[in-house]
Amino acid sequence: MCSGTGVLRVKATYEEYLDFVEVCPYSVEYFNGEITSIYEVDSVNGEIISMGQASLPHESLAIRLERIFNNLFDEDETIQVFGSNIKIEVLATGDSFNADVSVVRGEPDYLRLPSGLSSTASITNPELIVEILSKNTMAYDLGDKLEIYKQIPSLCQVLLVSQHKPWVSSYSRTEIPGVWLNTSFHALTDSVQVLDEAVLLAGIYKKVKF
Repeated sequence: MCSGTGVLRVKATYEEYLDFVEVCPYSVEYFNGEITSIYEVDSVNGEIISMGQASLPHESLAIRLERIFNNLFDEDETIQVFGSNIKIEVLATGDSFNADVSVVRGEPDYLRLPSGLSSTASITNPELIVEILSKNTMAYDLGDKLEIYKQIPSLCQVLLVSQHKPWVSSYSRTEIPGVWLNTSFHALTDSVQVLDEAVLLAGIYKKVKF
């Protein structure tokens, strides 16, 4: 039988997505006029067994990065670190994503719902976004999603972290409009700059087996 992962896509308006996400029991995103969710297929009977779930290596890296950032910015009262349950709303494009880790400086700017209320689970002003790359989502994260993230005015940096090998790719906004600096790191002894703080790849990938 078939096995692996795939992406479920359903056409919907942004307003329909906002209504659906309030009651949906699994993780969904909104991109290009579609509600999307990653699903896993059982290797024995071919049935869908989970939706919006992360693999163990993925979740291990996400938790470690959250811990590193919380420790790194613990003394800065203006910085907050969030996990994947907080949605990133891109107002310029009308898309909505669950970034693996996000960092906000200052007060979170919550999404204003059509009802006039604010959603405390959706923010519009991240300063840093982290996506952990899998084989199935790499092209999407490095392509369409990255270009959409760059349209967030508050965003200063995007970190793309591979879960299959030591590799961290950083995209940092420059003072030139539309120009981002891309640097990549592959050795565990390398350090990546995270909002002007140095983070060793050895710390990111501690206990990760390739």
